Amino acid sequence: MLQAALVLLALFAFSRVYKVWSGLKAVDYISGIRCAFGARSSLGLLLPTRLKSFFYNPGPNYVWEKQRTGGFEEDIVSVVPWLHGSPVAIVSSMEAMQQVLGYSDDFDKLTREPGTALFGTNVVTLQKEAWKKHRRVVHPAFSNKLYSLVWKESMRMFRDMVDTEGWDKKQSVDIPLLSNLTSKFTLNIVASCAFDFRSTWSDSIASVGNEMTLQECLKTVIGDAPVRILAPKWAYYVFPFGALRRVDTAFSTIFGFMRAQIALRREKIVSEDVTSEDTQGKNTIFNNIVKANMDGGKFAFDEEEVIGNTFIMLFAGHETTARTLNSLLSLLALYQDEQDKVYQEIKRILPDGRDSTFEDFESFTQIRKCIQEAMRLYPPIGALLREAMHDVQIGVTNKITGEKERTVVIKKGTQILVNVLGIHYNPRHFPDPETFKPSRWDDGSIDPDAFGGFGQGPRACIGRKFSLAEATCFVAMLLRDWRVEVDLAEGESPQQWQRRVMTDKATGPRGLGPISVRFVKRKSQ
Repeated sequence: MLQAALVLLALFAFSRVYKVWSGLKAVDYISGIRCAFGARSSLGLLLPTRLKSFFYNPGPNYVWEKQRTGGFEEDIVSVVPWLHGSPVAIVSSMEAMQQVLGYSDDFDKLTREPGTALFGTNVVTLQKEAWKKHRRVVHPAFSNKLYSLVWKESMRMFRDMVDTEGWDKKQSVDIPLLSNLTSKFTLNIVASCAFDFRSTWSDSIASVGNEMTLQECLKTVIGDAPVRILAPKWAYYVFPFGALRRVDTAFSTIFGFMRAQIALRREKIVSEDVTSEDTQGKNTIFNNIVKANMDGGKFAFDEEEVIGNTFIMLFAGHETTARTLNSLLSLLALYQDEQDKVYQEIKRILPDGRDSTFEDFESFTQIRKCIQEAMRLYPPIGALLREAMHDVQIGVTNKITGEKERTVVIKKGTQILVNVLGIHYNPRHFPDPETFKPSRWDDGSIDPDAFGGFGQGPRACIGRKFSLAEATCFVAMLLRDWRVEVDLAEGESPQQWQRRVMTDKATGPRGLGPISVRFVKRKSQ
């Protein structure tokens, strides 16, 4: 028995050595960390992070944790695990980002994308050729008509929110958890404009559900995705309690809601009851997705593709805007001089307190600079993952000078993680990177190509203008009538509050948190 155990132990040790050797070969022996779990290991996402030990687990917040301690020393490093997970090369230069996310066929989305297994095939997770079909279906709905509707609905929802919450009768309003407010707002807007699910603030789509609301389900689905990936189906029946029950309820509620809405939309399309003067008519994102399943032909969607695209557009689509509003409002509360600049712009564009329209969108340049700066400091997605489609050479630059020093060969099938966060904090691209400085976006001090807040290349965020229109309208309406403030501890600077409270994490919805703010009515009101 002892001999057999020793043989098994020896075989296990040999397999681990081989795993590390093959991983190092895949990343061309780039320096980095050798650890138990990979940077994208689904098992590692569930386990605690262990620093400087044999069972080191980088965890889901590895990029942020490295940034808080000064960032990576080189523009390319590797993470090679010996126990579980795949080797990953992490690139942190603008030049490498453009190569990996660009228009060549060298890199693509992952061959085996965990998100597809969780949420269904969709336009975000598919590789290039299949992605073209999905983009052809959803893209026509993204037009100025949609963005104008986004603005109109944002105005309606903001006024309804103020009336329902009774803000107009108060001199100040405490928001104990900012993410709850922004998430509810953005979910209502994307539901209304992209899917014709019109609601009021008091009867929000975010409140749909029995055991859990859709908003609660979404938090669980995002935060506990690793549980869903790893737990076998039988576990939900054998252990129907605790975390497993919560995860199962969340997924069942969301997918039950989507299937019901898809069935209802099919009926409306058949009866042609899908037009209204307050909507996009027949050319909504949701109609296009469902019709692709009904019409058949070259660009037909199967049932899984309908569900996958519905989820990614409806539920995941609102998250980036909510997160951006969280960071933006917090930063404007900390840096009152920048908030004053925004307020002066709003007064200039909206004299006599008139309501804004989509035609004002391009005029709000100060708000747009603040949005970009907030997304630079707290990008909605801090890292983007790709896979090498064949053996690929990547140029390695000097982190300080940007000069090319050497090339490395990344083997076919190896994952590449583009460290958007590290690029945003590189002083070579953004001088004084820790500072909230919206003026950098028009003073000629930066290269805008180093910005990866919406991704880059052909797979850049399809909803970029949708998100910008929604966020701009919300900020213009809010700051016209209210000043945003936060409570600093005694003797605490804005930068210290920022480091203490705005603790960014990759796991959990909206990453930042928990953040509380106060809205104080302006004296002119």
